[in-house]
Amino acid sequence: MTLQQHMRRAAEDSLHAFPEALRPDIYVISLRISHGEFSTVNELWDYPYDPYMAIGYNTESNVRQNLEGASADPLEVRWSYAYMLLEESAPAGHHPADPEGGALYLEEVKRLGLWYEPGDDDAEEEQDEKLCAHFDDLCIDAARHLHSTGLVQKILGREVPIVLFDMFRIIEPGATQAANPPHLVPADYLTLQQV
Repeated sequence: MTLQQHMRRAAEDSLHAFPEALRPDIYVISLRISHGEFSTVNELWDYPYDPYMAIGYNTESNVRQNLEGASADPLEVRWSYAYMLLEESAPAGHHPADPEGGALYLEEVKRLGLWYEPGDDDAEEEQDEKLCAHFDDLCIDAARHLHSTGLVQKILGREVPIVLFDMFRIIEPGATQAANPPHLVPADYLTLQQV
């Protein structure tokens, strides 16, 4: 199995795990990308050695609940990760909870020449960007796969956007636009990202 296949399978498994009772209420799938929270190499949070994705969702009911009696911006409540439900799939990628993904990730980035040893200051910044871009591409591919196979339609009964986030890097709206067919990227989501 390749890393791409592993990430696609993990994304499929995540959708199958969405609670059936909530599926009619889900309006967006979230794909959170994280780099380095569990790094065994470095104490920094924003570190590309240990990237993983976690897939979740948000519901119309949660949006309504967050807006009740609040003065929050409705666009932010609808599209900001901070307001989304925090019920996510298990991490997939280079993470202790995904040993298969971790092994596949290390094998691939070493084969591609992206890996470097800590302390090589000249290589770090350039390689960090390449490692992050490589994993972003895998996550975008996994989201596209969910659309192209019709799995989103099958699980939820309709198409919904998959919004990509990274807690420590700004990747939206570009990653979200790359991951979805153009007709699925909501105009109000793009408006919020331009603010």
